[in-house]
Amino acid sequence: MNQLDRKDLSDRQLVELIAEDIRSSVEGRCIVHEPLSGHTSFRVGGPAALYVYPAGIEALSSLLQFCRDRSLNTLIIGYGNNLLVSDAGFAGCVIDLMETTSHSERSEESPFKYIAVEGERITAGAGVWLNDLIMQTADNGLTGMEELAGIPGGIGGGMSMNCGAFGRFISDHLEELKIMELDGEIKTVTGSKIEFGYRIAPGLKNRIVLEAAFDLQREKAEIVNRVIAETIAEREKRNIMTLPSAGSVFRNPEGYYAARLLDSVGARGMKSGGVEVSSLHANFIVNSGNGTAADIMNLILRLKEKVYTKYNLELKLELRTIGF
Repeated sequence: MNQLDRKDLSDRQLVELIAEDIRSSVEGRCIVHEPLSGHTSFRVGGPAALYVYPAGIEALSSLLQFCRDRSLNTLIIGYGNNLLVSDAGFAGCVIDLMETTSHSERSEESPFKYIAVEGERITAGAGVWLNDLIMQTADNGLTGMEELAGIPGGIGGGMSMNCGAFGRFISDHLEELKIMELDGEIKTVTGSKIEFGYRIAPGLKNRIVLEAAFDLQREKAEIVNRVIAETIAEREKRNIMTLPSAGSVFRNPEGYYAARLLDSVGARGMKSGGVEVSSLHANFIVNSGNGTAADIMNLILRLKEKVYTKYNLELKLELRTIGF
């Protein structure tokens, strides 16, 4: 067995060797032992053994093949707004589609960050910031996504968890998705094949979103802009965040609102190390100091226990967790 085929990535010299192999065979940028705290909205998370920005779709396919051949675990990351990574980090290869050039600046013309409008159809690459897409719908007099305004994150991540707000989901007007299987095969699938649900997208498991196309309707730009402004104002009124956070921690159980359940058990202000439940929103945990992922998980478990004890309800995470 070649030494690069080993799964043990605790050896820094080995990781450096693998990184050199990636750099010679995959177009893009590869970093070793990259702190994931710089790539998540919680600002926590240990290092990724390998952190790679593939320079395009072909590079992404080659990188997946590289990792598969060497039995390296992979993690696709977007803007990290719904992600809690353990303090131990990730002993594998993190693949970031948000930056796809060899430079530190993020390019709006990269293969994963583009928006195209054709009639009432708007198409966006996985790396597009959701709010940028929504503003483009307004500029082009298209309606159907205004209630998603202000949700942090990109198109790829938003599709993978079917993000939504105010009764609207990102999948509502989805026409089709371009996805890549982990073996590098590219497919186009309709939204109905994904079986979207509340904060779930089962059909996207072990698949990478490359592009999403939405079928919208015509509306006056001033009307669309007004609804967007009203949505953002309401969002800011409900959950103004000035500290690192990942938004809602728990899903709403059927028939209940998680925030109300948490309020009723005195969640606001509860602390664990350097993190605490927001005083403004009982379903938000904020990093109020030098909080760690372990602090956040400890607080999550305490909150779950309080709600279960009082209501016999088990809160489920809206967050995606890595390394727990």
